[in-house]
Amino acid sequence: MKENILLAILGGGNFILFIKFLIERYDDKKDARENVKGKLLVLEKDVLRTQLLLLILLRPEEQQILTIAEHYFGDLQGNWYMTSIFNKWLKAAKVAEPEWFDADK
Repeated sequence: MKENILLAILGGGNFILFIKFLIERYDDKKDARENVKGKLLVLEKDVLRTQLLLLILLRPEEQQILTIAEHYFGDLQGNWYMTSIFNKWLKAAKVAEPEWFDADK
């Protein structure tokens, strides 16, 4: 009888360790997924910033500039050095400042 109790206690401890292992493994995978998502967001901002720069420099009459800029400045909250460049383009192209753009950022 005492052996059964001892086996139950030891087995229960191992079961708890196994559950802990599974939880930690899940958390590690979740952290890795979050890290990848963060890197993809940075990459998307970089690509859109490059597209904006190229369009403003090479095709300043292109209307897609506003669409790309809205996604960059609005959805992705990008601003870095593109704010001043985009603001200059707005003035040079005589385009009214969109409501989603804040030139003071």
